[in-house]
Amino acid sequence: MQLGISYYIFNSIDIASLDTKGNILKVEFETKQPLINQCGRIASTISVIIPAASDSENLPIRSFLKDLNYPKNKVEVILSVGRWPSVQRNCAAGTAKGDILYFINRDTRLEPDIFNKIIKIINKDERVAGVGGPDLIPADNSYAQHLFGYAMGSYFAHWKMRARYLQVGRERISSESELLLSNLAVKREIYLKANGFDNRLYPNEENELINRISKMGYKFIYSPDMKIYRDKRRSLFEFSRQFFKYGQGRMNQILIEGVFKNLPFLCPLLLLIYVLILAFLKKSWINLGPLFAYITLGIIDALYLSLKNKKNMILQLFAIYVIMHISYASGLLSRLLTIFKRPQYKKDGLDKVKIKSIKSFN
Repeated sequence: MQLGISYYIFNSIDIASLDTKGNILKVEFETKQPLINQCGRIASTISVIIPAASDSENLPIRSFLKDLNYPKNKVEVILSVGRWPSVQRNCAAGTAKGDILYFINRDTRLEPDIFNKIIKIINKDERVAGVGGPDLIPADNSYAQHLFGYAMGSYFAHWKMRARYLQVGRERISSESELLLSNLAVKREIYLKANGFDNRLYPNEENELINRISKMGYKFIYSPDMKIYRDKRRSLFEFSRQFFKYGQGRMNQILIEGVFKNLPFLCPLLLLIYVLILAFLKKSWINLGPLFAYITLGIIDALYLSLKNKKNMILQLFAIYVIMHISYASGLLSRLLTIFKRPQYKKDGLDKVKIKSIKSFN
């Protein structure tokens, strides 16, 4: 059947109604008795949600399901086909029946026991809204892709966000800085209570949602053991474009949430402005000091990662750090210069989403 916007549902909706942009308007939870295992702990059902540009794409999760170390009748997989992932995920969440919504990307490679890890953590406390973990480099990626992965796991280049791409520390209460949408599980009831993703955002829709749910009194957990694997970008152009879009997404988030809580994310923009102004300043030690400090800290960090990974990649890593920061800053600036431009869902065709069931609970 067809509901609201132009998307097609292969499972009936009895939990939510959506407006013409895919926002969740009304939530009606079906009454269900919790499933209790022999240990007396709630065994949750999981809805895996994957956005994609085409329903003909090869999905690694198909092979993953064969080796799944979790009851297959407690897992459904929903493919949401369209052109605006936040809308696609909201539409898919409207059809989902699982107690937990697990958001991944089309190329995500999962480990057989990942659902057990999710269930164990997310059921520890009723105030836990969700759990996520790092997105690691597959062993079969190229040398350049490994360089990109190392850079994304750098403290100098990526600060707290490095935990998204590196196993850092122990399981802990976390925030949007350490969690990402290619590996994020959220309780469906809380997701719907928060009204889902803000469709104005892509990327950064999960960052804003995590902040919003946290303000409601819930918490998110980062688990370094809840890891997945995804191919990193294949070329320097793709990598720089990735961070350019991240910068645009962050500026969109700032325009919604305000500047104060996003101040640390403006550091690359300050770097870009400093470099541009430096071209017109007298070359004194005072004026050049911040540049020398940046280069020194970057080289030290690149040296550390080179020694840690037993590879001579100091100069390559430092160059990638610079590209990350400048690309991100350029994205921030470009969005700021087009502050009044917003996605026009119907005009741009972004509201057209098709939902396809890859695997049902039965």
